[in-house]
Amino acid sequence: MSPLVDAYIDNLSETQQAIAEQVRRLLTSLVPGIQEKLSFKIPFYHYFGMFCYINVIPNGIDLGFCRGKDITGEFPSLEGKGRAIVASVSLYAVSDIDKKEVREIIVAAALWNAEARKKKIPMVKKRKR
Repeated sequence: MSPLVDAYIDNLSETQQAIAEQVRRLLTSLVPGIQEKLSFKIPFYHYFGMFCYINVIPNGIDLGFCRGKDITGEFPSLEGKGRAIVASVSLYAVSDIDKKEVREIIVAAALWNAEARKKKIPMVKKRKR
């Protein structure tokens, strides 16, 4: 675990801390080999490339998946919010983790990240000129 991520989480509100700590535990237990860093001033996780991040939102935490748009059909709690490839789930209480199927989303996203890397599927498609 990264001391920089520890410091980031320590500076959150009590509710945000509880959510972030639980999400962090899930990520490290469900995705063997995941790497945790502080990137772009937020906790970022790498698994077969950029995988997901934890970001503060008013009164909660946003768990964003870098290839999340690819799995929104399976998980309606993932929202694109106008982003090209990222989809995220907004969590306002620890209980939202179960209600919004966060465990299942993490596992599916990790499997997809690994498969996409093996098949050399780019995260962002090149534009035609």
